[in-house]
Amino acid sequence: MPDSTSERDQDRARGEVNARLSAASDVRETVDLILAVRGRVVTAPGARRQRWRIRTQRGHVLTFRPEFVVAVTPARRRPAGPRPTTPADHADTVRD
Repeated sequence: MPDSTSERDQDRARGEVNARLSAASDVRETVDLILAVRGRVVTAPGARRQRWRIRTQRGHVLTFRPEFVVAVTPARRRPAGPRPTTPADHADTVRD
């Protein structure tokens, strides 16, 4: 069960995405799907650089071909330690 409003919002958003994907799948609709994935990228084994694999910080893996990539940007490094969970948690980091 979700512990916070943020988690409930994320669960709701996931449910909405799953519903939309299911509806499209049910009628075999063609869709444009845009994903944003952060992780470390490597060539997929045996693919001779024709397929890539990215592993997220949570350990999920996505394999893809380069023709599906719209943009590649270096990820900004996040500071070590726990991430803020509410605006009040990081209010002291706001700069003018």
